[in-house]
Amino acid sequence: MEEPSMADPPRIFWKSRRRPSSDPMANLSEKRKALFEPLEPINGKRSADMLLPPPDFEPTSYPKGWLVGKKRKLVNVDVVESMRRIAILEMNRKDREIGGLNEQLEEDSRVLELLQKQLTDERRKRSEIEKENSMLQEQVTMLMNMLDENEAFDEEGEEAPPPDSID
Repeated sequence: MEEPSMADPPRIFWKSRRRPSSDPMANLSEKRKALFEPLEPINGKRSADMLLPPPDFEPTSYPKGWLVGKKRKLVNVDVVESMRRIAILEMNRKDREIGGLNEQLEEDSRVLELLQKQLTDERRKRSEIEKENSMLQEQVTMLMNMLDENEAFDEEGEEAPPPDSID
């Protein structure tokens, strides 16, 4: 018989104390299981619910300078305040712009009213002048007719001396 040499390590066969399982993940601790779970959904898109704090999230446990905004999203207080200030400045600017436009509109309406009054006065004067011109034209026509009648009468008179004339 051969003696085993000391250079070869002895073979040790041992049996596992754990029971064999069909699921290899079942034997892992919770921390190790978490390593194998995906951080994001498989399709690569994050759902909005993943970004929301849980409904029972205590405001006292929010990070400093953050609060829950619309749709239960955490928002930075400084950003919200800055956006609010910008919105107020913009609203005030728009209010001043609207006020200026209203003043301009009032001035324009006063000018329009004055122009309408002037137009009415000019139309009235024009109609009076047209009536006067029409009346003068009738008088000229009547005088021209009288002159034509006198000339016609004079021409008739030259042909036949008047019967009362003494020669």
